[in-house]
Amino acid sequence: MVPTVLIIDDAVHIRRLVARMLEQAGFATLQAADGQEGLNLLQEQKPDVVTCDISMPYMDGYQFLAAAKGTPETWHIPIIVVTAIGQEEEVTKARAMGADAYLTKPFSSSNLIETIHTQLKKHA
Repeated sequence: MVPTVLIIDDAVHIRRLVARMLEQAGFATLQAADGQEGLNLLQEQKPDVVTCDISMPYMDGYQFLAAAKGTPETWHIPIIVVTAIGQEEEVTKARAMGADAYLTKPFSSSNLIETIHTQLKKHA
């Protein structure tokens, strides 16, 4: 079975780039332009892993984390925060809200793929 990764980012070029990287590595992907769209897909599709930006319209990454980790059907799905915000307090806040990993943009495809594999193993 091919693992599915939900990519949540308001920047369409980032979503497409990450989707291409992951599809080339053998993952299936779903894409959302904001936290609310991502939450809807999370609840409907139950992907294996989520990558999520912090700064987005409608529902930001922190609001998404709170909603996803606060729901019994989705709290166990690993969420990797992928953002340009790299300050230590932001990393600490995201982890306290349930983020399973935190990557700062720009990141390498190998680092992202390794992080996803780590989360899949941890949550298997």
